[in-house]
Amino acid sequence: MYVYESTVHCTNILLCLNDQRKQDILCDVTLIVEGKEFRAHRAVLAACSEYFLQALVGQTENDLVVSLPEELFDFVVPSASTV
Repeated sequence: MYVYESTVHCTNILLCLNDQRKQDILCDVTLIVEGKEFRAHRAVLAACSEYFLQALVGQTENDLVVSLPEELFDFVVPSASTV
């Protein structure tokens, strides 16, 4: 049996997810911060932040909208302002 291992697989997945987010592909949540909208994948937010995991688990809306103060946004999504 042959097993293929890639050292860049995880990086490639994150890059693809970010490309999808930028094109609004499969985004299922909108974050509103200081009047600005940021589209995102709820599964990615939940995987990266305990805050979002707790806030999003059990939400059944197809396109959820979450409003956050800027301070909380910077804390729970530290790379969002650079993406």
